[in-house]
Amino acid sequence: MLSIENLSKSYGSQRVMKKVSLKIDSEIRVVLGLNGSGKSTMLKVVAGILKGDEGKIHINERDITGFSPEDRHVGYVPQQSSLFRHMSVRDNIRYCLRNGRGVEENIEKLIEMLGLEEVLDKKPGALSGGFQSRVSLARTLASQPHVMLMDEPLSDLDLAIKERLLPEFKKVLKTLRVPVIYVTHDLTEAELLGDCFSCMIEGVLSDADSAESAFGLIRESILKKDSH
Repeated sequence: MLSIENLSKSYGSQRVMKKVSLKIDSEIRVVLGLNGSGKSTMLKVVAGILKGDEGKIHINERDITGFSPEDRHVGYVPQQSSLFRHMSVRDNIRYCLRNGRGVEENIEKLIEMLGLEEVLDKKPGALSGGFQSRVSLARTLASQPHVMLMDEPLSDLDLAIKERLLPEFKKVLKTLRVPVIYVTHDLTEAELLGDCFSCMIEGVLSDADSAESAFGLIRESILKKDSH
């Protein structure tokens, strides 16, 4: 269980996240929002990359608000691949073992589930964008995180590749039975991946019944802004 209570964050005088609260069990929560709406900031505060101005974060009822990123057991997949370019795919995925995280058997399962057997000896630069995304997901999941955060990891891929990858990603993520937050501005991505939905509008998070209704709330906010 991931519980976020009244998280806020400002950059100077600009308040980018306003008392965000959210509870997620073993499900994939997709957060839709425009660029600059505060989605990525929320993930970085939960991951410990950024420090929030106020609010609390609990994972499995443990207050991790003041923990370092390394001690949070949070998996974070950024928008741009952060794979180690000098390492093979195999060494990227197994990197967590150096820090005493992960289990060999689970790593082998991930490699099989994500169809990476044939590229294990290649370097990331020799892979397509789709395969790099698979490796990024495998590397993050290999450390057995208690929560998964995904920041538009497929934004650079075309629609056909996304439509092929997202059902595979969903299947793998569901086997872990951990809370997942996936942020995007893409309605198709949201519909293919999400179990439940929220939208982020100017730093305010709101729940929605569906990806379409979340998208509708965003559209309404744009129209309202344009009319003023």
